[in-house]
Amino acid sequence: MNLSNVANKAATDASEALSASLTESELEKVAVIIAKAMENAVLEASSQHATVCVDCLTHDQDLAHKIQKKIELKKVALIANLSSFR
Repeated sequence: MNLSNVANKAATDASEALSASLTESELEKVAVIIAKAMENAVLEASSQHATVCVDCLTHDQDLAHKIQKKIELKKVALIANLSSFR
């Protein structure tokens, strides 16, 4: 999944839904706003997932930390993908 494509498609869809004729520069700005919103959503969801992981696996803290670490690595990769879009 290429997140810049997702953001660009969302910006184009928003433009069409609003019946607005946006310039290429305006579409890029909208896409950056969408990418930032996706990044914020990823950070929030990742934080919630890590909390749930630790809460549900209190009996096996080692497993909880392993899962939490994998979640963190996936989040970092996704954030890097989003950040490179800007």
